[in-house]
Order: sequence, then C-alpha cells, then structure tokens
Amino acid sequence: MSDRGRSPSPKPLRDMDIDMENGSGQKDMKVVVVNGLSRNVVQSHLQTIFGFYGEIVKVDLPLYSKSGQNRGKAALEYAVAASAHKAVSHMNGGQLDGLILKVELSNLPIRARSRS
Repeated sequence: MSDRGRSPSPKPLRDMDIDMENGSGQKDMKVVVVNGLSRNVVQSHLQTIFGFYGEIVKVDLPLYSKSGQNRGKAALEYAVAASAHKAVSHMNGGQLDGLILKVELSNLPIRARSRS
C-alpha cells in the first residue's frame, strides 16, 4: 500500500470569500431564463405568472415546429432589473404545472424571431 493520503476536501465558500460588489454586473441584468417548463405552458401563462413581479417587455418561448409545443424553456425580459431579481428569488425552485422550475438571471439579450 502507498503512504499517500487522500487529498483534502475543498472548503466551502464563506460570504466574505465572494465579492458581490464587483461581480459580473448582476445588478443590471433584466433577462430571466426559465427552464423545466411543461409542454402545456404558453406565453400567456408566463405573462400572468411572472408579470406579478414587474412589467415584462419581451417573452421568448421557443416552440417545436412540428408539434407547436414549447421546448421546456423560456426567456423573459423585464423593464426593470429589480423586477427580474425579484422573479428569480421567488420562482427559482417553484412549481408550475407540477414541475420544478429553474429560474436564473442572464446577461444575454433575448433573440429576435427569425422568419425562415
């Protein structure tokens, strides 16, 4: 047998280890990405549910071309960044149509619809 021991486990991050002030500019993020949607969800559902947290400017709900059902994800752009943060904090891990949602902030713009 070898005399080598196991490598130490990584230590968990503490609050003081994370620099929130000079982070990735999350204060200005207005786009929310929602994953884990059921196939029954349509754009009006997202407007109603997520509109509770603030004014939604754009909704991108990609659909399958053959069936017309959504692909299980959506992107919502809020008018105010604080509304997007509130939506993420309240809806991440929440349920919609029996499925648990994963809701995250994104700095990517919502794509324009292609007419191909």
